[in-house]
Order: sequence, then C-alpha cells, then structure tokens
Amino acid sequence: MKNDITIVKVGSNTIIDENGNIRLEIVRDIVTSLQDVIKNGGRVVLVTSGAVRLGRVALGKDTPATVAASVGQTHLFAAYYQEAEKINLKLAEFLLTRPYIVTREYFLKLQETFNSLLDQGILPIVNENDALVVHTDWSLGDNDSLSAILAISLKAKRLIILSHIDGLFDSDPSKDSNAKLIKTVQDVNNELMKHCSPDISAGGRGGMLSKLKAARLVTAVGIKTQIISGLTAGNLTKALNNEEIGTTFLPRKSNESISNRERWLLAAKNSAGSIEIDAGAVAALKNGKSLLAVGVKNVNGQFNKKEIVEIVDAEHQGIAFGIVDYSSSEIEEMLSTKNLKDIQLMHTDNLMII
Repeated sequence: MKNDITIVKVGSNTIIDENGNIRLEIVRDIVTSLQDVIKNGGRVVLVTSGAVRLGRVALGKDTPATVAASVGQTHLFAAYYQEAEKINLKLAEFLLTRPYIVTREYFLKLQETFNSLLDQGILPIVNENDALVVHTDWSLGDNDSLSAILAISLKAKRLIILSHIDGLFDSDPSKDSNAKLIKTVQDVNNELMKHCSPDISAGGRGGMLSKLKAARLVTAVGIKTQIISGLTAGNLTKALNNEEIGTTFLPRKSNESISNRERWLLAAKNSAGSIEIDAGAVAALKNGKSLLAVGVKNVNGQFNKKEIVEIVDAEHQGIAFGIVDYSSSEIEEMLSTKNLKDIQLMHTDNLMII
C-alpha cells in the first residue's frame, strides 16, 4: 500500500570497511534505493550504525564510546547527506534514547514528528544517542533493538536488516563450508536461536542473536522481517520489491489488531527484569484476564512499581508486556509469604499480549 512504512537498518560492518573507511558505494546504493520507494509514494525510515567506530578511527581506538560517538556521528551523517544531495533527497537526523519511547508523551510526539516527515517525502535517518546513554540503563542496547522498536512504534509493515552476511544459516558459515541459508522462518523460537552465536559482531554491538531477537519481537505483532546482505548492490532494491532474498521471517499476527497504547507498551519496556508465570496464568492472560500474583512462579531481576515489564512462561518465552502495580521486591515478599489470593499485579488494560 502507498502509506506502508518500511524500516531499514544498516550495520557498522556493512557501511564501514575493515580499514575504517565508509563504503560510499554502499551508502549511495542505500539512498538511491530508498529514494525510488519515496518517489513512488512509499514511506521509509533508515536506522544506521557506525558512529562509534568512525569516531575511534578519527580519534584512536581507545577513545571512550561517548566521545567517539559525538565525533563519528558527524562523519556518518555527512556521508549520507553527500550522497542524498546528489539525487535531491531530503534527510532528517534523529538521535534517540529510551526516554523518548518510555515516556508516553514523548512517544506520541515521536509518532507525530516521524509521520509528518514521511508525509513530506523526507527520509529520517536514526541512530541511538550514544554520546549520552551508551552503557547506561537509558540505552536501547543496539540498533537492531532500536529498529524493532521504531517498527512497532510507527506501525511499519516490514523491517529490512542489512548485514555483512547473506542471512541466517543453519550453522556458522565462517566455520562450516556446508552451512545452508535458511530462506524462510515461520517462528523465531529458542531452537532456532541456538543457530546463533551470542558473540557481538566485530566493530558493532549487535550480532545475529540480536537480529533474531528483533525479528521475534516484530513478527509477533505482524511485521515482516528480512535479513539480507547489504554488501551487494541491488539487494536492498530486491527486498523492497518483495523478491526472495536472504532470510525472511513471516509475521505471526495481524498488525491491524494492535491499539496504539499496546504499541507503546511493547516498544517501551523499560526494565531488564521479568515475571515468570505458570501455564494457568498464561491461559488466563490470553483470555483477557489480569495478571494475579497466584499465577507467578518467579521474579527475575529488579524493577520498580509502574515500570513496563515482560511476562514469560516456564520456557522463558515472552508472553506479554505490561505496567506492573508492584515492585520486584514487593512481589518477592508476596511469594515468600504465600499470601497471593486475588492480588492483582497487572490490570488487563495495561497488558499487551504477544
């Protein structure tokens, strides 16, 4: 459809070579491909990594990430601007952090601003504001997570992740010459994620495991996801034209059934903690019930009252996100005293089932 939004995320190793130089031919291919979509009435947001690495090339490899990001971001955006100006493509720059998602007022303003830019045929280029939040609780962690959050927040139809490899393989292609590309994935489950190493990619903060977590989150709410190689010119255009390339993760739910408040709940999860519940509680939540303390098995990590916390099952698979009415320490005290009857931990209006 004409107004469908596509989120494109590009990693550090895709646009920066092993010598620390920006691959201008890749930048050129990206902006040209995205301009074609915009000219045809499409709406696109680009999430880009690379600022910290470029800053360390300029200042030295031991430069703190905050300082490197401040300097590197100017080089990174300049490269996109240089290529976009040649084809008369208008750009907007965004440096985001978790508070812009967690605070509902900012979340709504973010939606309003992005949609206004997209309506005018402007390409927003987004990165996390590492100069302020890298290695803090206000960081989103990596740009795979940021791209997933934006996809949910902006009601995108698809997320395309440009990597330095061709997609998801059934084993590590750098170590196994017989590794085969997995072309289609219907369910990003724990078994599938075992194909990935938890190691981050050299020069970046993500990796295939991070990309799979992003795909699991967005496909659960109806957003198609593709991981493709961004090192081959024309691949992005093929993905934008819905050609079979790389690994495609199929959406598991209709995007239309999710309210804007539910989008905020899912995008704004602001605690690393989680609440593990039993099978009976899982069934109750799926039937529209509130979360009661009697169904809780464990509390993982720490969180405060009114934070947005993930709810997981016995296999630690995500079931829902919601605004919790008690802190982790208060819930643990309830569990220790066994005084759980009818105590509501999350109201159904503050829950997003995935």
